[in-house]
Formats: sequence, C-alpha cells, structure tokens
Amino acid sequence: MPTKKQRRRAQKERRHEYETVWVDEEGNELEEPPEDLVETRDKRDGSKPKAKATQQRGGRPIRVPPAPSWQRAARRSLILGVVIFAVVYLLGAKNGQHSFGAALGFAGLYTLLFIPLGYMFDRFAHNRWQRRADQQAAKRPARKR
Repeated sequence: MPTKKQRRRAQKERRHEYETVWVDEEGNELEEPPEDLVETRDKRDGSKPKAKATQQRGGRPIRVPPAPSWQRAARRSLILGVVIFAVVYLLGAKNGQHSFGAALGFAGLYTLLFIPLGYMFDRFAHNRWQRRADQQAAKRPARKR
C-alpha cells in the first residue's frame, strides 16, 4: 500500500500531466514533429552525445553506467594500489619495523590483479543495464499522446 507521501506525489503527477502537440502553419495538429524540428535536433554542435538519464517512477534519474574501458580500470586499480600499500605498510609492521619492499610488492600484485577484475565488473554492470533497458523497452508498448 502506498504511503501518504507517495499518494500525494501520484496525485500531483496526474494534475500536472501535459502533452506535446505540434501544430503546422495552418493550425492543424500533427501526429509527428515537423521535419525542420527533426533536422535541427540531428544537427548538433558535433560534441559527444550525453548519456540519456531515464526516469524512474519516483522521478529520480537512473544512473547510466558508462561503457567499460581499460583506462578507467587501470586508474581505479592504481588508486586501490596506493590504499593497499598504505594499509600493508602501516599495519604490517613486525616489532615496530616497517617493510617497504614487502608492502610495495603486495600492493603491486593487487594492482595488477585488479585491472582485469575491474574491467570485468564494469562490463558486467553495463551489460546488465543494457539487458534491463531492452527488456523494459520490449515490455512497454509504444503509445502516442
């Protein structure tokens, strides 16, 4: 059962619904947008298209996971390597003596292992998001307002 806040939001959405209507020069309503409007949308400034944030029912945009890349995985693994080095160096002391070489080797090993692992995590998240988006698009019938 929806809460009072959810019911109020749903009522507000119903009150403020609107439809986009295209009207030609003669005043007739069109089913689809005019060609000149479609052309101006296609002719952008040549910049990279931004990721489209789809909306959830609550109105908050869903974060679109970026396509996986080896560079991003390497950057993340370097950050993790620095953290692992600091933790091992500071907490791995025996009799008050810190071993710089052991900490560096351990952090290097973790850094090298995390690069392909991070890429696989990114690829999994991106593919899962794409599958869900495709399923939702197939489930939802196309409707015109």
